Amino acid sequence: MRNVIGEAHRTRLVVSLALASSDHVSIPLAALLVAWPGWWSTVPTGAAGLLVGLAAVALTGRQLRGLECMLHEASHFNWSRHHRGVNDFCAGVLSCVPTGVRISRYRESHLVHHSRLGTADDPDRQRYQEYRIEGLDRSGPAVFSRGLVQRLYAYQRSWITETANDLFAVAAPVLWALLTIAFPAALLWGGQAALTGCAVWLLGHVVALPVIRFVGESGEHSYGDADTVFDSTVTNLGPVQRWVFHPHSDGYHTVHHLWPGTPHHRLRSVHEALSAADPSGYAERLRTRHRVLSDPTPNRGAS
Repeated sequence: MRNVIGEAHRTRLVVSLALASSDHVSIPLAALLVAWPGWWSTVPTGAAGLLVGLAAVALTGRQLRGLECMLHEASHFNWSRHHRGVNDFCAGVLSCVPTGVRISRYRESHLVHHSRLGTADDPDRQRYQEYRIEGLDRSGPAVFSRGLVQRLYAYQRSWITETANDLFAVAAPVLWALLTIAFPAALLWGGQAALTGCAVWLLGHVVALPVIRFVGESGEHSYGDADTVFDSTVTNLGPVQRWVFHPHSDGYHTVHHLWPGTPHHRLRSVHEALSAADPSGYAERLRTRHRVLSDPTPNRGAS
């Protein structure tokens, strides 16, 4: 597999730019659609308008999650391996500004997660232990939602505490929203439209995104019953996971931890090649989750 994996490490900047740009642009478009007064004149009932607004909020959160996943890719120089300044600049404009995350700060923490996976130094394992993530009961939607809500406040509070002293983290998303949503809406349709558009963005940023991020992060590892990188990492293959919680191939997390230099657009092909070449050693032992509410299978040591 050496040649296959080596070939898969080649980056394609145009692909990363296209995916991040689609996430980036779709956020203000969704907010402006809801803010457009002409839209409301076509909605027959208030309930329909509310559903459209909630859908726009959910889409905003998901697209911001997509930008976070692309920022994660950039932290490994998976946008452009040999032009690292271009890698960081493009990710900074498209991913860092809307999410309020500095790529240098994220890279420093995330590389510790890779190099010290499963140890006391691993920041992800620290979060797993602090919020008892592996204790989430996935036996049903109601009990899972209850456990999620119980943990989410402390999870988001710690996130805010970590970024409160970072002017970029606080100001960049707000200024970006003003520039791409509030000002165009105000110029086109007035102050009420600007407030409506900003409300969609704000709810997506502070409500929908943390939920999507937490569900996504909670499904990536299983530390308590494993002692290797392979066994402690979970691959999320379900359609809801791939499109909502782990966009841009983030769900192929085991391959990512084995070869972090494999860019997002090649993770699936490497996973499929490994599954075909090593069905007993890789495919059958791989820890996978096909539904958000399912536990990862097989168990450690399964063959």
